[in-house]
Amino acid sequence: MTGWWVLPELCERPANMLARERARAQEVRRGLCRWWRVYGRRMRDAVTELDLPCPVHTAASDGTTVWCAGPGGVHAYTASGVPLETDEEEPPELRSLAAVPGTVSAAAGVPGMLAETVMLPRSFAGTSELSDPLTKGTLAGAGRGHVYWLDPTGVPLADVPFEGRVVAGGGEIWAVGAGQARRLAEPGNLHDPVDLPALDRCAAEGERLWWTSKRDTILRGGPKEVDLGPGERGGMAVCAGSLWVSVAGGLLRVSAWSGEPRRFVGAPEGPVPFLVCANGVLAGGVRDLFVLAPAAGAALRVIRLGLSAPIALMIAAGKHIWAFPAGRSQALIVRA
Repeated sequence: MTGWWVLPELCERPANMLARERARAQEVRRGLCRWWRVYGRRMRDAVTELDLPCPVHTAASDGTTVWCAGPGGVHAYTASGVPLETDEEEPPELRSLAAVPGTVSAAAGVPGMLAETVMLPRSFAGTSELSDPLTKGTLAGAGRGHVYWLDPTGVPLADVPFEGRVVAGGGEIWAVGAGQARRLAEPGNLHDPVDLPALDRCAAEGERLWWTSKRDTILRGGPKEVDLGPGERGGMAVCAGSLWVSVAGGLLRVSAWSGEPRRFVGAPEGPVPFLVCANGVLAGGVRDLFVLAPAAGAALRVIRLGLSAPIALMIAAGKHIWAFPAGRSQALIVRA
């Protein structure tokens, strides 16, 4: 009698084992998915905390090097945060910094390339269409009523009187003051002034300077004037072939080629004070970061920084974003 019971049991065992193995495999897959949702996101959006020797007043990057200026002078780092040697000479007190790589402004001579997304040595790109491309003094600063051309260690090479700040974009640096801006030329020289009545915000794109006025809602400096409509405006940046403006609820987008408004992009915060372009990835935020890769068609995502104080300064450094929290001698480095 025993044999009659053993045979059915042996026949059923393979089916039961297969079902159990499938159940285990499904549980493993679910576990891996849970792990990726938690830890994979942390790895992909890893934030590096870099302690700095002093509070930072201003910072800039040419895509490979980051310069930070504060009470202790100018300190240099790689884009990923490795300290570099700088000159011990005491530089002037700087309230703003701007830097550009040794590239062709607006990818001149290379049709189809987008400014701010591709770095290309000038010698590879042919003749630039700019009247006088900036080939020297790729690091500049402003403070105490002067604009300074700086060497890579932060030591001044030349200066001219100018009350204002410096901004960079599209391979060019601009000195921007109250109602006026001038593009930097060779060390010690500025191009002719451009009038900017009641200047509110601006963003540099090579020889072009996009700007808004406190008197109205018009965006100027592009191929055509665009009415941005009423409401408070925040940061402004050129990225992936468009001019972006942070407003309530998201981002206004204007084509850098035609000047035509494009589809409104929703964002979790707005208006935010800072918008930067990190190798074609747009980033902004107040206590956390939101990032968007327009050219890749990727959805906007949020990177949690967990800050109690707001971001006081933000710059792009190649594929990295540097955020400087208010009240802390520290930089948070995020790979875009």
